[in-house]
Amino acid sequence: MNTKTKNMKKLITLTFQITFFLTLFLFVSCRSTDIYFDIHKQSIISCNDRPLRRIIIECDSTNRKENDCIIDLYSKYAPASLRLDSITTIYKYTETRIFYPNSIYKITHVGSGDEGSTELRIWLDSSGKAFATNKPNCD
Repeated sequence: MNTKTKNMKKLITLTFQITFFLTLFLFVSCRSTDIYFDIHKQSIISCNDRPLRRIIIECDSTNRKENDCIIDLYSKYAPASLRLDSITTIYKYTETRIFYPNSIYKITHVGSGDEGSTELRIWLDSSGKAFATNKPNCD
């Protein structure tokens, strides 16, 4: 086997290895931001046990007194499951209350980089408990 053939084989092997590792890195780094809402647990839950580091909560109803209601929350140590009543503690939000009775909220889980985001909606009853959602599971 001549030197040119050996060099060509090395180049092909190297190209294959680089392609393999880049593909592997792509699949590992692009994790899903999918979430759902468990009504029984009153919790936002990550579909892949990914920490909910950044969530955005938006009022989505007309009976709210404030005109603008967008709360952008971030925690480096957020869990993969959040009860509605623990959000102010986990994210160290200064207001004691985020959710109000008889309201609708859009909750968005935001990934980092180009991972995208996933949103869901919850409907609260007169006691402030969620009774309906558009995403009751990961499907």
